[in-house]
Amino acid sequence: MKNKLYFAIPVYNEENNLKECIKSLYKDSLLLNRKIITFLCLNGCTDNSEKIAIDLKQKYLKLNIQILRSKKGKLNAQEKIIKNIHSKKDYIIFLDSDIEIKRGCIKKLISELDKHRKIMIVGAIPIAKEYVNKNLWKKLMSKILNIRSSHPSWEKSRYDVKRYHPYALSDPQYKNTNSEHELQSKIFFHGRMFALRSKLVWANPSKKSGVVGDDTFLSDNILYRYGKNSIRNRYDAIVYYKPFTSLLYHYCVYKRVYYDLKNLEKSYPKFKKIRRLSKLKINKEYINKQDKKTKILFYIYEIIRKIEKFLFKYSFEKDPAKIWYYSKK
Repeated sequence: MKNKLYFAIPVYNEENNLKECIKSLYKDSLLLNRKIITFLCLNGCTDNSEKIAIDLKQKYLKLNIQILRSKKGKLNAQEKIIKNIHSKKDYIIFLDSDIEIKRGCIKKLISELDKHRKIMIVGAIPIAKEYVNKNLWKKLMSKILNIRSSHPSWEKSRYDVKRYHPYALSDPQYKNTNSEHELQSKIFFHGRMFALRSKLVWANPSKKSGVVGDDTFLSDNILYRYGKNSIRNRYDAIVYYKPFTSLLYHYCVYKRVYYDLKNLEKSYPKFKKIRRLSKLKINKEYINKQDKKTKILFYIYEIIRKIEKFLFKYSFEKDPAKIWYYSKK
């Protein structure tokens, strides 16, 4: 059997999602020939998440679930998990507790770290689940607000980032992307699920910075510390998340991201170049090739995003930590 594999899962009021998340993790772990240790870190839960976590620990023995507790906040939970991992060489996979993992996802993330020793983090690609209920308004909102998740090529980097994608040509991907797209794609990873080479790669932003997201700071820090070839996204490593069906919820999520990035730029000027190269724009060539219905959905989504960004600028609440904990998940 190969080295251990750690799963790090912060849990905050996820009584409606945690069972399906762990079930999907268990199913995908059956493909792995590794000893697994799974950390569930409860951070300020006020629902039945703890009881569910205890039940899951007893049900899925292969996952070796260990339950931890931390102060409220995703980064606090992640830091608590890192402190409980004593190995400095084993892979760690972070995932949100409200996602479901597509079979084969974990193996693909691990294989990327195995093949390319200079890669420090491999990101999975989140795709929205289909909205299945009968509410027509929510069904429409789901189609609009999640349109980009099923079209990874809809956006591209504003600037030339080919040097940040050295494996696009030498080890090309063929699902949900191609060499041309990957060479123009984002240089950062998405925080819903990502694989870390070891705990030595992990770093937390200073609490004084006001940054509360894991993917914003960590992406920049990894590229700054380890160089242009240290992050890769696997477009065939897919995780599913519950679709956005509410304009307010969507607004809250992206408002947090907006001010997280503002705080990151202000608190870490050393990341200035990386921040600039992380900016994206619409890939009009790709969108123009889509059918009429898809084009319309993209244009409506872009209008919504422009309105959101305008509102962000004039919002009274600018603390990402407070924006993060919107009352209804």
